[in-house]
Amino acid sequence: MSGPVERIGARTTLQKLLSRFHFGITLFAVALSGVTILLAGVTALRGYADRNMELAAQLGAYGVEPALVFNDPVAAREGIEPLTRIPGIARLRVLDHVGKPVTEWSSPAGDPAPLLSRAFFPHPFAVTVRRNGSAIGTVEVWGDSSTLIDYVRLGLLAGLGCLLVTALGTIFLARRFEYELVKPLNEIATVAHDVRLHRRFDKRVKPLGIAELDRLGGDINALLDELQGWQGHMESERALLAHRASHDTLTALPNRAAFDEQLALRIAAADARDGRFALLFIDADNFKAANDNFGHAAGDAVLAALAGCIRKTLRKEDFAARIGGDEFVVIIDPFDAGVARADLANRLRACIADPVTLPDGGSYRASVSIGVAVFPDDGGDATALLTAADAAMYADKMTHRSR
Repeated sequence: MSGPVERIGARTTLQKLLSRFHFGITLFAVALSGVTILLAGVTALRGYADRNMELAAQLGAYGVEPALVFNDPVAAREGIEPLTRIPGIARLRVLDHVGKPVTEWSSPAGDPAPLLSRAFFPHPFAVTVRRNGSAIGTVEVWGDSSTLIDYVRLGLLAGLGCLLVTALGTIFLARRFEYELVKPLNEIATVAHDVRLHRRFDKRVKPLGIAELDRLGGDINALLDELQGWQGHMESERALLAHRASHDTLTALPNRAAFDEQLALRIAAADARDGRFALLFIDADNFKAANDNFGHAAGDAVLAALAGCIRKTLRKEDFAARIGGDEFVVIIDPFDAGVARADLANRLRACIADPVTLPDGGSYRASVSIGVAVFPDDGGDATALLTAADAAMYADKMTHRSR
């Protein structure tokens, strides 16, 4: 009799050991899943935060370029002013070409979590401002934790909630067979694996048929919903900053950086197909005098009107950009060899000849000097082509002055 009783006792003890083993495995798997999802979210969030700070620094570089050229602290302050409204920026600083501060700004709001800021943004993001290939200054951007603290708080609370649900559910789960536990936990681990390795924030834990694990899956799904929302928010901010970094805010035309990239692409495409395109360099005549006489608002209205005229004359496949204060460029691609260069310039002048209505109700009749260069006739690379178009523009300007 003693043998069977001992065997029964041995089975009972083994079941308790198996229950404790299941309990430990469950806690470990769920904790690992929670930590993995949290780390994946933090990693993704840090990547988006770093990219946004980098784009903000690039946007600031484009805004302060004219100020650095003329060493104008007031204009530099105005150039970085749009960045001061972007959440998550703690400090901005503009340096000249020798590293001397031109202007700087610090957020009046305190950093809610300095340790988190030091972990995510240990160093400022710096972008070198260049003009005509030469460094003329640097824009530095420091980030803070204001856009991160809510996510971290939510992640900690969700993690604690998941562990609490697990602790309550393991008493019931330990009574099931091992394969009944492995299957639902493997579903959670698979979701966590996809989130961590492939950033699949759209993955969700399916109903598992076990109340406690379904509650756990619901908590994980809620956390994934938050992560997906943060991802969408960061993507939207990144797209907005990318657009701002590549476009002029006044005229909505692409800026110098976008033009340089587009010109390189057009040259490569023209080389590949043995084609030709025209580059127009446009400069407003006496714009500084008009700006001084009528005010900056009037000058902005004239520049916006010039940009509008340029858009009207473009075909769908052409490209236009504002590359300086009153300087515009247009790429006519493809270029018909039978079209005279003067005809290209005259199309623009016909539109620009219309009077521009100023904000005070007055009118201003703008005039421009236009230089035309053709690839590859006037230059086989971007520098040579721009130089030829610029020289043609100055020749046109001198012709106007001699009249």
